[in-house]
Amino acid sequence: MSSLSPVRQTAILSAIAALLSVTFTGSVYFLIFGIDERFWPALNMSFLIPWAITIPLGLYMSKQRFKLVHLTNRLKIAQTNLRQANKALEQRANYDGLTGLISRDSFFNKLDQMRADEISNVLMIVDVDHFKNINDNFGHPIGDQALVLLGKVFRKTLRPNDLVGRIGGEEFGVFLPDTTAPEGQIIGEIIRYEIENTVFEPYHNMRHVITVSIGVTEVAPNQQRAALMGNADTALFTAKRSGRNQVVLFEPGMRAKPRPVHDKAQDFKRDLAHSNFR
Repeated sequence: MSSLSPVRQTAILSAIAALLSVTFTGSVYFLIFGIDERFWPALNMSFLIPWAITIPLGLYMSKQRFKLVHLTNRLKIAQTNLRQANKALEQRANYDGLTGLISRDSFFNKLDQMRADEISNVLMIVDVDHFKNINDNFGHPIGDQALVLLGKVFRKTLRPNDLVGRIGGEEFGVFLPDTTAPEGQIIGEIIRYEIENTVFEPYHNMRHVITVSIGVTEVAPNQQRAALMGNADTALFTAKRSGRNQVVLFEPGMRAKPRPVHDKAQDFKRDLAHSNFR
């Protein structure tokens, strides 16, 4: 009966109630009074009364059911919208909206989780050389296009289990699990080569070569993140100071010196970005 419409259900229930009422009333009346002049009027009343009760009650219940179905549908829509909103918030919190790579906080959280699972790991900091010149000469929208292009290079070059995120304006973090330092340096060279040889045209038929400097350091599972970032940063500064467009592996005793005056703005921005980890 659940597949029937509410109106049909009401009609069937009313008919059953009327039939039972007539049967019961007729049987009781016959046993007590027999068949007299009031027998048939009593049967008529017993037939009409169930209809008079069940029909309005059925219509009321149908109306309430319609309201309940409507409310349930609205609740389902609200739940769907809430799930989509939560998913969008999670997406914005965990991923960089420009490059599609994971965000800074998400990168460091996952780095802490992943480096505890392997004995030999490598961390890289990849910084775009002279990125300010791209923004100054071609405009920030073109600079954004360059960053999007780098995100595609990372996804194409790295392994599925490697971790890459945008941790600064033009700075990216790469974590390579189950990788030795020499292997990490080779992978860094592959990344540097791929970026340098990726076609980037700020304007039609105008190619601009993008280069990056990369600082590489070996990661120990129990190493403090501040020391880890400091080592990678030191290797990166060394790469910048040595002419850029190169990969430098951190070695004990390596010291970072102040970079050239024209790079102080980038130094300040990087120091501010890493202030929580140094």
